[in-house]
Amino acid sequence: MDTSSRRYSLDSVKQDLKSFFGDDNHWAYQYGSKATSCHRDSVFYKKQLQVIFEGRYPHDVTGKAVNELIEDRFLKAEPRTFGTNMHVIFVCRRNLRYISNQIKTKLKIMERFSDDELNDGVGKYAEILFYHLFGKNQFEIIGNDTNTFRGNTWSRSDRNLDFIIRKDGISYGVEIKNTFDYMPLDEFEEKLDMCQFLGLLPLFPLRCPSPQQYALMKEVGGLALQFKTRIFPPGNQNLLTDIWNHFRLPVNTWGEILPPIEALLLKYHQANLNR
Repeated sequence: MDTSSRRYSLDSVKQDLKSFFGDDNHWAYQYGSKATSCHRDSVFYKKQLQVIFEGRYPHDVTGKAVNELIEDRFLKAEPRTFGTNMHVIFVCRRNLRYISNQIKTKLKIMERFSDDELNDGVGKYAEILFYHLFGKNQFEIIGNDTNTFRGNTWSRSDRNLDFIIRKDGISYGVEIKNTFDYMPLDEFEEKLDMCQFLGLLPLFPLRCPSPQQYALMKEVGGLALQFKTRIFPPGNQNLLTDIWNHFRLPVNTWGEILPPIEALLLKYHQANLNR
């Protein structure tokens, strides 16, 4: 959801978070199926909260609100290290006790979904699904993992676009990000520059673009195609169930890109044809 046109004060975001930490009837607990180990008496980590609230507030705004609630002593911070020197700060209500077992359980799950090999597979699986979506809709794949088009090569860095595709004489530079985090802004801006240099319209399927990224994409006539859910390959259902129950993060296994996302892609292409 594009939050760029929304207006809110930091105090209102902090109040929303306070309600989340104090009321199991808060709106953020209501969508989707019940997450059995995610409630007012749970511990949460900052990125998790940023994703849970991203439909209403940008990640940085939620992060700032969490930091101020720690400073205000409404929340307490519990830093931990897991995996290969990975760091996380859990937060919970200051008066919440007996949280060590919760944290241990959540860290074990985080180690599983932070695994480099798994994350590499998750990224590649999203690319495969969009590759099939493009082919299904007669977009020609004319480049894969490339920074060269029509004799021009991007030389500012060694970064590449995931795909270059073409349909009806219109060519697009495609970059896919299947992560909980926003696509890093420096990479996003460079890939936009790369598309302009190569004469491509930017088409970036992203799990969740930031409001700034929506605005930048709009300026150049591109499309940030949000798919909201972090897509995992088949065979990870037990992990996905644990992620949902303990973190309420948007995860799922898809066999293909869902029709509403496909429809947005085709609507965008048709609008380009009509220009």
